[in-house]
Amino acid sequence: MPAIMSSTPWMIILNPIAGGGKTAVMWPRISNFFIKHNLNFECVFTKHKYHAVTITIEAIREGIRHFVVIGGDGTFHEVINGIFYQQDVPTESITMGIIPIGTGNDMVSSYNISTDYEKAMETIIKGKSVLTDVGWVSFQDFGIERTRYFANAAGMGLDAAVIRHYEKKVEQENKRGKAQYLNSLLNQFLFYRCKDLRILVDGQMFYEGPVLTCSVGIGKFIGSGMKALPLAIPDDGLFDITLVGPMNKVSLGLRIKDFIAGEVYTFKESLHGRGKTVEILPNSKNTGFLETDGEPMGTPPYLFKIIPASLRLLVGDDFVSFVKNEPEPES
Repeated sequence: MPAIMSSTPWMIILNPIAGGGKTAVMWPRISNFFIKHNLNFECVFTKHKYHAVTITIEAIREGIRHFVVIGGDGTFHEVINGIFYQQDVPTESITMGIIPIGTGNDMVSSYNISTDYEKAMETIIKGKSVLTDVGWVSFQDFGIERTRYFANAAGMGLDAAVIRHYEKKVEQENKRGKAQYLNSLLNQFLFYRCKDLRILVDGQMFYEGPVLTCSVGIGKFIGSGMKALPLAIPDDGLFDITLVGPMNKVSLGLRIKDFIAGEVYTFKESLHGRGKTVEILPNSKNTGFLETDGEPMGTPPYLFKIIPASLRLLVGDDFVSFVKNEPEPES
């Protein structure tokens, strides 16, 4: 029997341009599926960037506690920020489902949510859920400190440079897709230079020196399928950190398949860490930028904090929750 109650009101937030416009085309089939399964829902199409943030905040104020996001990582990122910016209800009282139809669908892979939209709809109806972690980060934006929440991962160095170049290309060409992303990846692969950073994890020095790329994450995947954080557990209450120091471009090119496949820790230039807080400080004026969930952000210093077990997410049948070892009771 489905765990979703037909009387529960749901807000569906759909980004009509996600996946090159596939979401809008698929909506009639998706809506018919939910009607067939007696889901009590209202759907709102986003009209501009960050619209999903305000839709989410307003829906929560009106009593909505259950959401479905139809789009890519960027749309989900906006809804997450709406949930955590509002102060009306505890975030863990909100339940979210995802139908991933975007250019990048990295976040869902860590929760065994299918990128096949029909299977993703079944996941929502089945109703299996987990309280998962969410990240918080502060950064500089032209001298003003700003903050953002993220559900999957944040990246600095080459990763963020690719995202920044990609977003500029999208703006120029008014096209979004894997071809544009690959163009940006190649461009930055050829021209990117390492940034000199100082990184502390839980207040202890983790690394100091030139950084090719650094990911701080909850999920395992970035950049449309790169397994940059292969050991990450999304509900263990800790960030995973993957850092790669300077590499010869030929060596990096030869090993890019290993990076994509999750073999990054076989690189002698790599480091792995875990912690509840991460601080990243610049050692020079050439600081680089940040991306969170594939969205470009500002400059350092960066402070990351984990918010454990703070959002209820509908997950795939075979997702296994992290088992926290509780201390034995005293006899």
